[in-house]
Amino acid sequence: MTIPARSRFDGVRFGVATSSLGMSPTHTLEDKFKALRDAGFNYTELGFEGFLNWVKQQVPDLPASACPEGWGEGGEPDPSDDEIWRVLYAKAGDVKALAKSYGLTILMLQPLNQFDGWPKGSPRAQWVRRKAERWLPLCAKLGVEMLQVGSNDFRDAMGSDDSTALDLRWLAELGAHQQPPVKIAYEAWCFSWRVASWEHAWELVKKADHANLGLCLDVAHFPLAPGYGWDPLTGLGWTDDDVKGIVSRLRAVPADKIFYVELSDVLSPVIPLGQGSAFDEWRIQANSPRGDSFVWAVCGRPVPLVGKHAGKAVKGKDDLGGARVTETLKAILDTGPMMFEMFEAIRMAEEDANIPGEYAQACAESQRRLVEASS
Repeated sequence: MTIPARSRFDGVRFGVATSSLGMSPTHTLEDKFKALRDAGFNYTELGFEGFLNWVKQQVPDLPASACPEGWGEGGEPDPSDDEIWRVLYAKAGDVKALAKSYGLTILMLQPLNQFDGWPKGSPRAQWVRRKAERWLPLCAKLGVEMLQVGSNDFRDAMGSDDSTALDLRWLAELGAHQQPPVKIAYEAWCFSWRVASWEHAWELVKKADHANLGLCLDVAHFPLAPGYGWDPLTGLGWTDDDVKGIVSRLRAVPADKIFYVELSDVLSPVIPLGQGSAFDEWRIQANSPRGDSFVWAVCGRPVPLVGKHAGKAVKGKDDLGGARVTETLKAILDTGPMMFEMFEAIRMAEEDANIPGEYAQACAESQRRLVEASS
């Protein structure tokens, strides 16, 4: 007997990443939690930087971090910053209570980045393991089910697949020994120089072969992946055949190894970068070593089926996105939680108090449309 698609959403935990509800310092964690409650969500994915900034507001006299320049992101502390980590651990229960006061459960912490692929025995390889040994106890204190780990996107982290799999297995084992255990959800970032496709990430997860390790699949990285995704400089790629191929490959992944899914769309690069794109100025100002796919992934990811700027800047079909979210979602319905994680950096960085609410409400509408479209 075939189960109707609509019923397959029964029990799926939908939520929204806090990092996707505003990028201005004026968008506080309380604002984002309130927006999620008002939109009817019960789950969220907590961004580490947002949590750290919230703690700094509570404890403004925290010492400066000793983290080497260029080694950490979002102001994250060095593993040696004992006082900062002591306060982060102590405040974990408070942020859990804050979320609960808005009817929310924090399911994931994200992202532990630049972890995998460093040359064995190098100072950076040793440092990221010490860093992980700080992050995982924090995850346990926050009570999250999963830690998201993005594929390393630094050019000098070019370890072999075998060594990367060992890194991931070590991390999965560390997560399994926490109380309560924390699963490791490995996500391919399309702008990584080494692991830029979910297929490559899946091969590494299989090679690592640990029950506590699985995939985080972000559907927005599919249409930007090298080899079959769009080239933001030309607009070429991501054809009907590419979509069919990826859907077929997704169906072959065991559902229990897809730990959770992140949802956003991707604007088609009908006007490529450097040719009058709306993102050209942001690209010049950011001058990011992460490349052009990173620019597009941060600026051009609207809410699925709702469109640009939480649906408020949709003038035609190109403003809705072309990631083919519904088609890919149908291939991975029988998986874990689904988190909206959209990024429109230019709009989200504005000091507009309405942004958290606009995006949370847009996600609620997107959820309704995705369920209906997948039936």
